[in-house]
Amino acid sequence: MFMSLKLLKLRCKIFIWSLTGKIKKIHPRLQLSLIQGNHNNILIIFPNDESSFRVANYSFRNLGKKSSRKKNIKILVEEQFEHLFHLRTSETIFIHETDPDRILTDEKSVMLDLQQKEYDIIVDLNPKFHLGVARLVSKLSAEMKVGFASEFSDQFYNIQLDISRSGIMEKGFKQINWILAQ
Repeated sequence: MFMSLKLLKLRCKIFIWSLTGKIKKIHPRLQLSLIQGNHNNILIIFPNDESSFRVANYSFRNLGKKSSRKKNIKILVEEQFEHLFHLRTSETIFIHETDPDRILTDEKSVMLDLQQKEYDIIVDLNPKFHLGVARLVSKLSAEMKVGFASEFSDQFYNIQLDISRSGIMEKGFKQINWILAQ
């Protein structure tokens, strides 16, 4: 009963936010091409739970080192993981701790900073659906919005990685690394 009530509450929030324009509609048509690969402005949102964060931090340790062209990578990381985060090939924005069912606590200041640039790819590395992060992603414009598949991901991401069968996050992170390396 508790889970179904929580799920109903989440569905209502998403429905109301989409009606009021707090969540933008995603453009589902997207053509991926190995030749096109012209994505230089990238936003990556690291997971908000520690175990997923550690896996992502390890999986993306070589981010930007192998590419021959210069990419502008901006990374969002929760402040609580600042001491664990060691990627210095990009600009990092540290955000306050977030509740998975709410708007980000410092969303307005983060939005002001992020809207200064238009992104080619936005990647949400949270393996479990996070409403606040998904809402942030929906408010930013990008041709490719990448996230993990969930019951609500169709409304926010046009590229979805499904790890439900294997349950191994690293496989999803490897696929994202492959997309970013193009």
